[in-house]
Amino acid sequence: MKSALKVLFFFAIVSLLASPVLAAREATGAREATLVPDALEVPERDGTYDEPTARGIVKVRVIVHKQKPVVTSNLLSCDLADPDSSAQVAAAGWHLSANWTYNLNVSSVPSSIGGANLPTIASKVFGDWQGAVSNKVSFSRGSNTKVDRSRYDGKNIVAWGRTSGNSLGVTYIRYLTLSGSVVDVDTIMNKRVAWSWSNSDTCANTNSYDAENILTHEIGHWIGLDDEYGDEFVNNTMFGYGSKGEVKKNTLTTGDIAGVLAIYP
Repeated sequence: MKSALKVLFFFAIVSLLASPVLAAREATGAREATLVPDALEVPERDGTYDEPTARGIVKVRVIVHKQKPVVTSNLLSCDLADPDSSAQVAAAGWHLSANWTYNLNVSSVPSSIGGANLPTIASKVFGDWQGAVSNKVSFSRGSNTKVDRSRYDGKNIVAWGRTSGNSLGVTYIRYLTLSGSVVDVDTIMNKRVAWSWSNSDTCANTNSYDAENILTHEIGHWIGLDDEYGDEFVNNTMFGYGSKGEVKKNTLTTGDIAGVLAIYP
């Protein structure tokens, strides 16, 4: 009888001592669980999400540039119209710092464009947007990268990679929740669609998407502009659909420029 009581007493003491330890472990586990993302990658869908590695501090806006279905022939079409638009594009809610470095994955570029041409295309595109904000944001090219998917790594990449569905490109903008300051931005172009580069503002291949045309739209998201889908925006660079045989997005409209000047007055 005494032996049984001793055993019960022993387990009672152990239980009492263990309870605070277990409670502490549970509390720690709960805190750690809030820091562990449900998935390592941000969804590839239009929307605003918490950055998995910095919840509550950094937001990620994902913007998917969609194809506009058209029936085309395999021809180089020239003398294309490039009408202006005064419809002002809305700000999306973030902004870049005064100096911004971008990194190119030249090895990911489809052969129909040519990896050697990406620095030229990017220089023109970033230069157009820099001019639009009167040099209040200065873009410079950093080292090349082999990365072809978005990640929060302090590298602001332009690459061709795998994207879901029929998207032309997906841009991920990571920005501080309170200030709206961008901390990391990536654009992944869909390597599964047909690409070309006409190196022209008036000619385009009607059976493919022009790299400069689509990239100019995507970098508009970097600098702080949203997609627009209204009929009045159909000629804007920031119109939300891209088409084969199109190069008019190469030229920023009055409404595109007015939109960025509202962000960087």
